Amino acid sequence: MADLPFADAELDIIWSEGAIYNMGFEKGVAAWRRFLKPGGLLVASEITWLTDSRPAELQKHWDSQYPEIDLASAKLSVLEKHGYAPLGYFVLPEQCWLDEYYRPMQARFDDFLNRNGNSEEARAVVAAEQQEIDLYKTYKAHISYGVYLARKLK
Repeated sequence: MADLPFADAELDIIWSEGAIYNMGFEKGVAAWRRFLKPGGLLVASEITWLTDSRPAELQKHWDSQYPEIDLASAKLSVLEKHGYAPLGYFVLPEQCWLDEYYRPMQARFDDFLNRNGNSEEARAVVAAEQQEIDLYKTYKAHISYGVYLARKLK
């Protein structure tokens, strides 16, 4: 993701669902800008705080997993800082998390453990994912994925 094979100003749109997280939101929007034509669109979903304050357990978890998590206003400022005009933002609804992400993942836990010999490492991965799922279910009023739409200036 940090070494894409595109020429400068080659693309009309970059669409990133949950993937910019792997390199970090700010690094991603900065790095990918050069690939967009002037006026090109960036659509990126990003883990986002929905509230200004959160339960300590949730804050601690995400600070350790993805310190770049922030409020939508901060993400919109990052877009502006890197030469984009924000056009819109919306929050993914709960069913996107549960029905399209977490439940399918949980359904594959046993297969994952079997394929990996029920190793300590595999069990740790499953436990970490289950912890994230439990935190989401408990504190979903505080966190979601935001979808950001922005146009490249110049």
